Amino acid sequence: MHIILMILIFTLVSIGVISYYINIDMSIFMISILIVISSAILYMNYRLKREVKDKFKAEERLKALNETLEIKIDYELQRRIVQDKALEQQTKMAAMGEMMDAVAHQWKQPLNAITLYESLLKSDFQDGIVDQKYINDFLDNTTMQINHMVNTLDEFRRFFRDNQNIERVNIKRSIESLQRLIKDDFLKNHIDIEVNVDNSSEIDIKENEFKHLILNIVNNAKDAFNENGIKKRTIKITSRHIKKNIFIEIEDNAGGIPLHIIDDIFKPNVTTKAEDKGTGIGLYMSTQIVKKYHGALSVRNNKDGATFTLVLPLASSLD
Repeated sequence: MHIILMILIFTLVSIGVISYYINIDMSIFMISILIVISSAILYMNYRLKREVKDKFKAEERLKALNETLEIKIDYELQRRIVQDKALEQQTKMAAMGEMMDAVAHQWKQPLNAITLYESLLKSDFQDGIVDQKYINDFLDNTTMQINHMVNTLDEFRRFFRDNQNIERVNIKRSIESLQRLIKDDFLKNHIDIEVNVDNSSEIDIKENEFKHLILNIVNNAKDAFNENGIKKRTIKITSRHIKKNIFIEIEDNAGGIPLHIIDDIFKPNVTTKAEDKGTGIGLYMSTQIVKKYHGALSVRNNKDGATFTLVLPLASSLD
């Protein structure tokens, strides 16, 4: 626009100078000036219309781009939700398989004991040593084994109950409940679990989700123990309070996480296990659960293995 004005001024001055030196009639001079000014105005109007048109087209393109972007974002969000639900279901099915295996181990001992009691009863009856006291002891021992099996089944059912609401959960009692389910499996794998958690610490969470968190981590340690051939196997679970949060540390001596994947260990499909032994979604789903409750999950290697740190708000801090 400034260039046009400068050209207009230059043209007018040039016409004025030429008119002065060659004595052109003043009317012709004025007509020339009007023609130049009209031409300049028409050109400026044309430029302005074109700029307005270009701006309108740019705004239309930007609007279309925004609409396309919104559609893409909505599609990606929906795809992510479906993907996360599929991963959650896959994790749940994997955990169910592991827990069913644990239940089978839990039931094996009482079933063997009951079978042994029956064999002894038959033998002792033939020997004539079965009396009322013997029968009472037999019933007590059998009932104890059956109760153990029922309690294990109840723990299993609670672990996969879908209709759980967020509730106030005592951390130590919840971990001990999980231990009752996995005890025999971890004994079979020669793994000692030491729990040193404050008795009164509570969090607001769906208890089965909290158990899933702990189970995912200790199962990873179990697999690492077996893959690395560790002889003395220990998992330590401890807790400490910092301000309004509880820090739960799960430490093992299973050899640690390879440095080239430790920074990506919580991403989906990242695993240290062999292709046929792990999907790499357990820890990813653990992070998703933790985020729902405004917490954090991290890991670092220690001298002999790995230490997972779970941070969650204490129940009292949410009141």
